[in-house]
Amino acid sequence: MIIWLKRIGLIILIISLGTVIDYLVHRLSPYFSVPASYFPHKIFYGILWSFVGYIVFKRLLKTPFQVAFTISAVPAALLQVMYFLEKHQLTWVTILFLFLHFLMFLLPAYFICRKYKEVFL
Repeated sequence: MIIWLKRIGLIILIISLGTVIDYLVHRLSPYFSVPASYFPHKIFYGILWSFVGYIVFKRLLKTPFQVAFTISAVPAALLQVMYFLEKHQLTWVTILFLFLHFLMFLLPAYFICRKYKEVFL
C-alpha cells in the first residue's frame, strides 16, 4: 500500500513540475494566453491519466525511461485529443502542442523516475 502512495505522490510531483514549465511558457507571450481553468484542469487530468497509463502499461515497463515516457505520453496525448475534440485548436497546433506538452512532462519525469526507480519498477 505504501508503495502505491509513493507512486501517486511522485506522479503528482511530475505532473505539477511539468505544469509549472507549461505555465512559464504560457507567460512568455500574450499569444500563448490560456483561461485560468487551464492549469488546474491540466494538473487534475494529467495526474489521473498518468496514473491510469502507469497501471495499464506497468508490466511492460522495464526501465526508468520507459516509465517516464509512459507517465508523460499518456496524459499529453489524451489532453490534446480532448482539446482537439472540443475544437480549441487547429490540427497542426494540436500536433505541435502534443509534442511540447509531452516534453514538458518528460523533463521532470525522466529525472524523478531515474532517481526513484525502485518505486516504479
